[in-house]
Formats: sequence, C-alpha cells, structure tokens
Amino acid sequence: MSTFDPKRVATRLTLDRLGSYLAAAGGNVAEAVELYDWNVSVGAAFHEDIGRLEVVLRNALDESLTSYGKGQGWSAIWYRRDQLFPGNHGRRAVEDIATACRRATRGGRAETHGKVIAELTFGFWRYLCTPAYLTSMWVPALAGAFPRHPDAADPRAVRRVVDDRVQRVHFLRNRVAHHEPIHQRNLQRDHDGLLEVISWVDSDAEEWLRRASRLSSTLAARP
Repeated sequence: MSTFDPKRVATRLTLDRLGSYLAAAGGNVAEAVELYDWNVSVGAAFHEDIGRLEVVLRNALDESLTSYGKGQGWSAIWYRRDQLFPGNHGRRAVEDIATACRRATRGGRAETHGKVIAELTFGFWRYLCTPAYLTSMWVPALAGAFPRHPDAADPRAVRRVVDDRVQRVHFLRNRVAHHEPIHQRNLQRDHDGLLEVISWVDSDAEEWLRRASRLSSTLAARP
C-alpha cells in the first residue's frame, strides 16, 4: 500500500490554510491533514442536504407567490413584476432574474417557468427572506410557504425565524463551496436549523431529508 508524507501535503495545502486544523490538532501535521480530510467529508454531506433543502425551499416560495398572483389576477408571473422588488435588494433581484431568464433560454430554448426557477441561485431565495420583502411578499404570500411553522398565523414572526435559519444555511453553504474550515462550528446545530426549515414546509420532505442524510454518520467519524 502506498503512503504519503503529510508534511509535503501540508506544503501543498499551505500552512495558512491548515492553520485552524493545526491548532485543533495541537500542531501535529498528520492529524491536521486527517482533520482537513474530515472537513471535506462533512462539507460534502452538508452540500447534499443543503441541495435538498434548496430545491424544496425554492419550490415552496415559488408556489406561494404563483398562487397569490393567480388569486390577484396578475397577467404576468411574479418574477416578471418588478414592483415586487423594492430598493437596492430589489434591483439586484431583478438583475438576478434577468440572468436566470437568459440562462433558461440559452440555445434558443423557449422560456419555461420551471427552468427559470431552477436557474435562480440560493442567494436569490435567501434574500427574499429579508425584511425588504416583508410587505410586498411575506405578509400576502410567502409566509404561506411554511404552513407547519408554529407561528404560521403571524407572517412577520415566520419571516424573522426563516430569515435567521436560511441565512445560517446560506453562510455555511458558501463556506463549504469555498473549501473553508467548518470543523470549529456547531455542526449539529447547523443541521438542526436546516431540518427545522424543511419541517416547516412539509413533514414528508423533512423525513426524506433525514433518511437520505449522511450527516450524522459523518459527524460521528470525526477524528
């Protein structure tokens, strides 16, 4: 069986990048590289679960806005109604929608609702949860995407808690995407928050994510 020199690997990763791992391993380079590998594994497990949540979340938000628009007799789909997107956040959101529409129609494809929704980034949905959209979206529509929230009758309360949880998930997602250390975080708390969000949408979706998740076994394997 071939072996490798952890110190040479450490130079390739750079000591700066390994800093938090070396601190956690008491300066032991081999243990720091092992912890780095585990950080990669736990990040991958989170990436899978965040991906599951993202699809459920965006579809729930889209469904609520689409249903509300039909009830109001809107002639255009919600993401084509610029008046729903006020202020600086709104301008960025309109730009994000334009980008998603371009991507959805690449190669001369016809624009479809589902493809546009799929092209919108997690960041777009995360910012729909901020106070900027309280009156334009949350009070009339988006709170309804979370029927199992304990404060479902209070759109403002729902938005505050969903915003907090989704912001944390989005931050963690970006850490994972950029290969940053997450080993120092309370990862069980992070996962509990993720599960909480999906549980407010649908109990079957929550159970699906729980059964599919590799997170518990990966946490247990921490070196």
